[in-house]
Amino acid sequence: MADKDKQPELTPWQQEHAEFQKKKQEEAAKLAREEKRKKQPAKVESVIEKYEATPNQPVKEEKIPFFKRFKVLAAPEEKGEISQVLGKIWPFILVILLIFLSSIYVISPLSKIASFTATGNVHESTEQIAEATGIKTNDHVWQVIQKSTAISTKIEQKFPRVKSAKISWVFPNNFSAKIVEYGESVYLKTGDAYQLVLSNGDILAQEPVDAQKRAALPVLDGFNAKEVKSFVAAYETLKPELKAQITTVTKVPTKVTPDFIALEMKDGHQVRVPLSQMAEKLPYYTSVASNLTEPSVVDMEAGVYAKSKDAYQKDLDDEKEKEQKAKETAAKQVSRTSV
Repeated sequence: MADKDKQPELTPWQQEHAEFQKKKQEEAAKLAREEKRKKQPAKVESVIEKYEATPNQPVKEEKIPFFKRFKVLAAPEEKGEISQVLGKIWPFILVILLIFLSSIYVISPLSKIASFTATGNVHESTEQIAEATGIKTNDHVWQVIQKSTAISTKIEQKFPRVKSAKISWVFPNNFSAKIVEYGESVYLKTGDAYQLVLSNGDILAQEPVDAQKRAALPVLDGFNAKEVKSFVAAYETLKPELKAQITTVTKVPTKVTPDFIALEMKDGHQVRVPLSQMAEKLPYYTSVASNLTEPSVVDMEAGVYAKSKDAYQKDLDDEKEKEQKAKETAAKQVSRTSV
């Protein structure tokens, strides 16, 4: 009997098949429950029940921080938006700030001129230059800045020695003038009077000349104003060592060269050159003079050649004698023709 009640042992395949059938039954039961639930009518909550559940409760609005609304002073997490806004409005802020500071400056005592100084002036005092500008201590800074070019022109016109005058503003209310003067070039002798000539060719007719200083510069004898300017223009192009050699300059015109001039040199030689060609030819003098063994005349009228002063003077005398004889002969012929 015991052997009959005992269940036979299942093979592995039979066990797997039994588990599969069990799972299949469970899934079928689950699907049946789902189908049954879907077929039941859904419970609808009435409008009355809905509003009775929440009687007269006010709707709460979300509060937005005041600064957050403007997106300028927002929370740190919105720094990107702040940068964009500031990037758009900073020029306007800067303009307003500048206008504000300018307004403060204009109404303050700092907008009035406090001092005026001059540098580079040797022959005119700072007081003289300040007077020529017309600037006064109560004048407004901006007015002087606007008229700085006109003020510079006033100084240059007032003082012949002044080559340029640059007006500068020194913040907050000080001004300075940087003066550049013309150099002293030569002296002009007219009769017994001497006058100083500046490096731009202007003659200082009213300025007294110190006799002890005349030896430092060449002296032009008997030149007119136009000839003086031509000489100075050429003279200022020469090297300093060559300029320092010249002592006196006289006019020695010829029929061929009416602007012929003679320059006496400190080394004892004389140079004769057309005034119109002085800047071009005179620099050759240095090399010519190095080969001279006695006081000579270096003639640059046509080419360049040198003769001793005695021989050159003899040639001049002979030429004058020929010219004199030619004049006498011509006069005799005229007198005979008239008779």
